[in-house]
Amino acid sequence: MNLSFHCSRFFYTLVAAAMALVLLSPAPAEARRRQDLSGRGFTGENNIGVHRAEFRAAQEGMELLYQRRYLESLQVFEVAGIDFPDSPLGPVGRALVYQAMMLENYDYSWDRPYTTEYGEAKDRVRGALRSGQNRPWNYFLTAIHLGIEAMYQVRKGEYLSAFNKAWDALEYIKKVERIAPQFADVQLGLGLYNYWRTAITEKASYLPSFGDHRAEGLRQMQLAKDKGLLASAPAAIALSYSYMERRNWSAALAEGVWASGLYPDNIINQMTIGRVYRMKKDWTSALATFERILEIDPKNKRVWFHIGETHYKSRRNNTEARKAYNRYLETQPHAEYLAHTYYRLGLIERRRRHYDAAIDWLTKAVDTWPKFKPALTRLDQVKKEKVRRSSGKAPVPARPREGRRRAA
Repeated sequence: MNLSFHCSRFFYTLVAAAMALVLLSPAPAEARRRQDLSGRGFTGENNIGVHRAEFRAAQEGMELLYQRRYLESLQVFEVAGIDFPDSPLGPVGRALVYQAMMLENYDYSWDRPYTTEYGEAKDRVRGALRSGQNRPWNYFLTAIHLGIEAMYQVRKGEYLSAFNKAWDALEYIKKVERIAPQFADVQLGLGLYNYWRTAITEKASYLPSFGDHRAEGLRQMQLAKDKGLLASAPAAIALSYSYMERRNWSAALAEGVWASGLYPDNIINQMTIGRVYRMKKDWTSALATFERILEIDPKNKRVWFHIGETHYKSRRNNTEARKAYNRYLETQPHAEYLAHTYYRLGLIERRRRHYDAAIDWLTKAVDTWPKFKPALTRLDQVKKEKVRRSSGKAPVPARPREGRRRAA
């Protein structure tokens, strides 16, 4: 009986080992390339001369990213990095996925793998540019590589380095347009440049005038949305933000709703829609949108700040605002976002005329993020208001407005 038992055990071990070898062995390259995880049936057909298998990998990986299927997107870009070792596509795609994962929560939880992928992408970009082959595609990937890092450095407050990388990215975008004008995806970068350089230079008197290129920028972003092979979804989100800057709430909302129809679980887009509703003062729809994010991902952190903002700005429920802000504090956000939350809690206590508590929260905001000048200004105002109240004098109306700086 013991012999029979051991023979059976040995047989099943062999079977299990054989199955493991089959499952863990890499599939043939062609089978990997043809795997249709997104369900979109991409063919890889393109108008800039990229090998169809490589371009199909880019389409598949980006589509999975928009669908918020991050692990599968990483898998596609991992395979692309193996199948196309001379192309930057693999590490550039993986870096983009890690950035999207961090942007959902405005944190740096995937900082280490992102840095690794950025370093590999940098090496591959250098080799691809040196080869001189497939220039439009490699210029485009280089622009994405630099643009991703520029946005990341902005979030970290490294503005000078971010500006330099963004400028370099724009130069590569212009190169693509010159040699492959039919590739509409580059219009997203050009449109962002034309629109937002106008918006920024109009508000900063120390910068040279650029003229008003908003309409041109919007047309270019719309072209990327309508004709782009890879950039339709980000173009819609870019259009939303641009219309928000012009306070064109209906147009901003229309872009977000369009993207939501294709990608209902995309949290970055849902965050944008919720903010538009909040700016429109449609508090009910804003809260419903932010609660939808918690249905998609109950572990999302940043949404609690937005829920708090909605209650705070509606002036309907300070208790719920305070609860949401405190819930966000439990997630241990980055110092800048932590300071903004302390600031809001201080303003809530000021509304309640709990001046000591307000001063404590505002002091925390200043100590946590010394660059946060509105918190320092408000702290001084609340201290003076406390003195006036205790002396029986009427408070002076507070300025500047509490909502001057919009939360991201």
